[in-house]
Amino acid sequence: MTKSSKPKVVAIIGATATGKTAVGVELALEMGGEVVNGDSRLFYRGMDVATAKPSLNETKGVRHHLIDFLEPSDRFSLADYLERAKAAIEDITTRRKVPILVGGSGQYVWALLEGWDVPKIEPDIALRNELESVLRDEGVESLSARLEKMAPDVAAATDLKNQRRVIRAIERIESGQTDGVSSRNKADEPPFDARIIGLSVERAVLHERVVSRLNSMLESGWVAEVESLLAAGYSSDDYAMSGIGYRQMIGHMAGEYDFEEAVRLTVVATNRLIRHQNNWFKHDDARITWYDMGNQAKQSTESIISDTLKWLESRV
Repeated sequence: MTKSSKPKVVAIIGATATGKTAVGVELALEMGGEVVNGDSRLFYRGMDVATAKPSLNETKGVRHHLIDFLEPSDRFSLADYLERAKAAIEDITTRRKVPILVGGSGQYVWALLEGWDVPKIEPDIALRNELESVLRDEGVESLSARLEKMAPDVAAATDLKNQRRVIRAIERIESGQTDGVSSRNKADEPPFDARIIGLSVERAVLHERVVSRLNSMLESGWVAEVESLLAAGYSSDDYAMSGIGYRQMIGHMAGEYDFEEAVRLTVVATNRLIRHQNNWFKHDDARITWYDMGNQAKQSTESIISDTLKWLESRV
């Protein structure tokens, strides 16, 4: 391998429930690293259970950046994330520690690793008021049709039943940005010397893990968490509250369907997310070194640590 003067970054990517958090922590402990979160669901305070946010026991004392720093009602863009993530990586590197990017939000991960040029978008109050008015009078279907007409590619990658995401997509298009789908202004050279580690699990096993995680969520207070957030004044109108596990439970609490259906819809949404993540992280992407985290998870974790330590030694 050739040496590089670029900052060293280790990235651990993959779909939900493949074990990214645990591997990131073990790697950080071995390498003297700190974790930079690359999962957009973990930004928000008070949203711990349905996001499977790592607990203090799970983090084992490893410092995690970009977790629990927003309120559920806060707006936070891709440009905002890139600014904060780059600052965290610079801070970690300056202290001679290893930044370990861990997450499954493909757009955030690749925007950081590929050096996308994402301009900050100032809120267009007039446009937002117009879209909110259309939403009230005509429903999300009208906005979805508008999005499909404006940018079919963006519409195809957007949950057209999620009113917050449809509105945000239209705002980005009106401002000249297409949510990363049709305009990814990559840097000529990646900004980091990165080792990208992909974690994979056979789909049937992954589905079992998803169901097991939901059972664990129920035992850990999933329902009480959603009730607490609603009592605090948040609602499905807040962007973070439209996430998986929250939107479905809010629908149940609003009397739209029974509890069992809320759980089923959450499983369906999680499996849809996994398919979406797999579209971002391709197994034929030569930049990614894949490890099987199924039955041989312990051995794979040991190999990841060994291989990454060798990689780091070869880069300095």
